[in-house]
Amino acid sequence: MSAFKQFLSTDVIVSPLVVNKSFSFEGSASFINNNILRLVGENVSKSSPSFFTSASTYGDSSSISTGNLYNSIKQLYYTNYIPNPISGSPNIINYLGQLIEDTTQTNIYSRFYNYEQTSLFQTNSLTYTSNYGFNRYFPTASNGSVLVLSIPKNFFGDYINPNTFIFRLTNNLNYNFLITDNGEGILISSDSQVGIINYSHGIIVITDFNTLTDIDKRIYLTNNITCSFQSSRTIYETQYKCTIRPEEFNYSLNPSLISGSTNGTMYDFVTGSYFSPYVSTVGFYNENQELLMVAKLGQPLPTSRTTDITILVNIDK
Repeated sequence: MSAFKQFLSTDVIVSPLVVNKSFSFEGSASFINNNILRLVGENVSKSSPSFFTSASTYGDSSSISTGNLYNSIKQLYYTNYIPNPISGSPNIINYLGQLIEDTTQTNIYSRFYNYEQTSLFQTNSLTYTSNYGFNRYFPTASNGSVLVLSIPKNFFGDYINPNTFIFRLTNNLNYNFLITDNGEGILISSDSQVGIINYSHGIIVITDFNTLTDIDKRIYLTNNITCSFQSSRTIYETQYKCTIRPEEFNYSLNPSLISGSTNGTMYDFVTGSYFSPYVSTVGFYNENQELLMVAKLGQPLPTSRTTDITILVNIDK
C-alpha cells in the first residue's frame, strides 16, 4: 500500500563532500582540444601592444595582448613584491603605468592583495634561498617576459590540489624541463624556484625560464609537452531519513497476498496480528503528490510492530 509521510526538517541533512580527480594532458593537440591556454606575456608599451600572430609561434590565442597579459599577471600576483620603482619616493606605479602617491608614507608593499597560497615569507629576490620562505620574483626589465598556463575551471574544480601539479617540456635535442609545485604555491625546477601557481585560479606563471628567449617561448609551445594535476571539487550530499514507526505502513496491496479463488479476499495470515509487510521501494513526492524519484532497496526490508525502522537515502548533487 502506498502512503505519504511528510519529512521534518530534522529528517533532511545536507553535507559537503570533497572529491578528487586526476587529469593528465599530453601533446599540443590535447592542450588545445581542452582549452588549456599556453600564453606569453611581455613587458611592452600599452600604446603599442603586441598581439599573438600565430598559435604555433607565440600562443594558443590570437586575441590576447602580450602587454595586457603581462600587466594583468603583475597586478594580480606580484604587485606587493615589486620594489619601489622610484628610489626614496612613496610613489609606485599601477598596472596602467600611472603613479600612485602614498601621502601616509605607509608600507607600499602591503596595499594590494596578491592571492598568496602560503603564509610563509616571500620576497622578490631572484637569488633568495632559505629554508624559511620563497622568492616571488617578477621580471620588470624592458624585455621582461612571463609564460602563463591557464587551466579551465571545469577541470580544476574548486582548486588544484597542492603538491600534484607536474609540467614537462621535451624536444629532440634532449631538452628536458620539469616543473612541480611545492605545495605552497611555488613552482620548482631542479631545486630552483621558477614561478608560482594559484591553485584556486588554475593559473601557472613561469618567470624564470632561461631568461625567456624567443627560442624558449617556442619550446614552451612545442608538441612535446605534458601536464598533470589533481583537481578538488566540493559536492553536496543530501541524506533523507525515512523513519517507519511500529504503527505505520502495516498494510500491503501486493497482489500475491490476494487469493484468486475467493474473489479478492486476502489470505488469512495477512490479517493476522503477527503479519509485517516488507519494504522494497521508497518513493519521493512533491506537495502535489507527484512522484519525483524512487529509491530501490538492495533487498526487501521487513517492518516491525515493536521498533522504529529507518531507511537512509543519500543523493549526491
